[in-house]
Amino acid sequence: MKITIKGEPVAAPRPRFSRWGTYNTPKYTKYKTSIEEQYRAEFNDEQLFDRGEPLRVELHFYRGIQKSVSKKEHERRANHEVRPAVKSDIDNYTKSILDGLKKAWFDDGQIVELVAIKDYDENPRVEVKVSTINENEEDE
Repeated sequence: MKITIKGEPVAAPRPRFSRWGTYNTPKYTKYKTSIEEQYRAEFNDEQLFDRGEPLRVELHFYRGIQKSVSKKEHERRANHEVRPAVKSDIDNYTKSILDGLKKAWFDDGQIVELVAIKDYDENPRVEVKVSTINENEEDE
């Protein structure tokens, strides 16, 4: 399965607490919902991977380039010479994508291999590739 999630990646925040219970930020909830809707539109909301199938997930996060950087720095980031070694953490980005794609597999415990990369790009997005371990071995 391959899917490209358009827009600036949003990291999963820590749950917020109030006297009425726990909740997530509206920004994260909206992002997760948009991933679910895109998955539903592209894959008819079908579960693509059966229970117990070991999965490999590759995630490439492309963050937007800040407008405040110099032209030279903008060029370096656009050419992928500089990578975003800043907040948000890659594990929080990963969590938001896996939460949004939960319909693709029976349980995210099936994920036994995970590759995640953060980069800058003028076109912010997340490129996702999910394959069974057996499919991955056949490709090589």
